[in-house]
Amino acid sequence: MSGMGQADFVRDTVERARASVPTGEVLRAEHMVNLAVRAPSPGYFRRPRVLPSERRALGSWLLTPFAWLLRIVTATLSPFERLTEAFTEREKRKPGRPFHGGWNSMAGHLARGLVPRTKNPANPALVVMQVTDRRLHIVYVSRVRSLTGQPGPVEAGWGTDIRNVAWIRDRSDVVGGDHEIGFVDGSWCSVHFSGQGWSRVSDVFPVRLSHLDAVPRPA
Repeated sequence: MSGMGQADFVRDTVERARASVPTGEVLRAEHMVNLAVRAPSPGYFRRPRVLPSERRALGSWLLTPFAWLLRIVTATLSPFERLTEAFTEREKRKPGRPFHGGWNSMAGHLARGLVPRTKNPANPALVVMQVTDRRLHIVYVSRVRSLTGQPGPVEAGWGTDIRNVAWIRDRSDVVGGDHEIGFVDGSWCSVHFSGQGWSRVSDVFPVRLSHLDAVPRPA
């Protein structure tokens, strides 16, 4: 996809997501977002199932047997995964650690929300982060068009009161667009803002840190 085509694609996705801004809230920033590559990925069954009204594409039908095999393997390994997490959570904090907090922490809920499950694993949902005057939340935008060619559904995902967001830390020293988002429960998660203009998102957070700043400890 060319640079102009990519820009148009991002703009169209973000505009479609605006329909999910709650009535009465003022949108301050929005951008396409993914879980950072260096961050741990939640297991299959921890990921939210979204866009139930989305049409199942042909490629999804072909991948169904492999998807079920993945679920079986994930379910089999889940006890070992939980054991690994238990030991991981006992480690001391390290500068640059991409994720901290269990999957049920605020950062854990954000991380899980960034890798949703849909009917179409070959065409995963696009995720847009929105910051309003009241909340930080994510929105899912379908890539799959209807049989009549209309854009697919849009669905609001996980969100939290903006007062629960403690800070954002620029990690473009690792990868351009990477940021760590910290919460009042002491957890944080590394995300990646795709494309250009991501600095406008970080500007609306209550506390902005550079990679040279230490991760704040919860009060």
